[in-house]
Amino acid sequence: MNLRTVRSVEDFVGMPGDPDGYAATVVDMWESGESRPEWSFVLEDAGESVGRIAYRVEETCQPEFLGDLPSHELFVYGWWLPWEHAPTSIALITGSLEELPDDLPSLVQLRLNAAFHSRVGVRVEVAEASGFELFQEKEGVLWEDGGAAVQVPDRLRFQPVSEVGREAYRAVLGSVGRGTLDRNDRYYYRLAGEENWSNVFMSFLAPEDEDMWLLGSLPDGTPVGFVGGSPFDEPDVATIAFIGVTPEHRGHRYIDDLLLAGTAAAQRRGFRSVLSDVDTVNTPMLAAMERNGHRADRDPWHVWHYRMQR
Repeated sequence: MNLRTVRSVEDFVGMPGDPDGYAATVVDMWESGESRPEWSFVLEDAGESVGRIAYRVEETCQPEFLGDLPSHELFVYGWWLPWEHAPTSIALITGSLEELPDDLPSLVQLRLNAAFHSRVGVRVEVAEASGFELFQEKEGVLWEDGGAAVQVPDRLRFQPVSEVGREAYRAVLGSVGRGTLDRNDRYYYRLAGEENWSNVFMSFLAPEDEDMWLLGSLPDGTPVGFVGGSPFDEPDVATIAFIGVTPEHRGHRYIDDLLLAGTAAAQRRGFRSVLSDVDTVNTPMLAAMERNGHRADRDPWHVWHYRMQR
């Protein structure tokens, strides 16, 4: 076996399953410095390519919101192997990590998705055999518009960010992070702190989506929770990006009201479906999704998020 860095973009792309335009994507990462040819590897056996892997560096978040977070993180991309050579992929992963410069981030992250990655079960097995540990697993849930307007209960009053202001929304978002069951959110909430954590999430709000970011309050004006919807990376598809109930109001199924309000907001915007994902350990949220028509059996979306300290 021979592990080497790639010689050109043509040396790296063109593997089975590569999407159209993948060469341009790789070139963009190399030119921006997000990745480099020397962080991209091919494994050969008797001159035949039997594997490929590369790494890219991603900025964690805006510097003013870091808290105790590292400024950059390292991610695997472009991982490919002919499946008859699956055992050799362990050597591909471990060998390429040894070849990376010491000044790159030490935390390596790998995300797999059943909606995009072929033979995802084999990939999961190889990742774990190579030393990656499961950080989070998320189930995709899909709501599809059946034609009737989504009915939202009247227990809560819903106001968009444009009406209540970003600060009011941000304050509720921060409090919802306390005790969250989402493993990724819990990790960054602990490192960044409540204020930084909520500021990062607010930075994702685009002005055109303010009508889908809603604050839910009791009739007396007491905030209960929030829901934030955004466009997905597919035509006519939205996603529930953020949703939660404040700790003191949990246990009353207000999450159902928030979810229906977020779904109705997406429907009013003309989205025909809503694809979201939920941490598999967050059983209350998965149950709420199922109760309100967001089904786990309607889309192959399922994400495994692995981490390794190199």
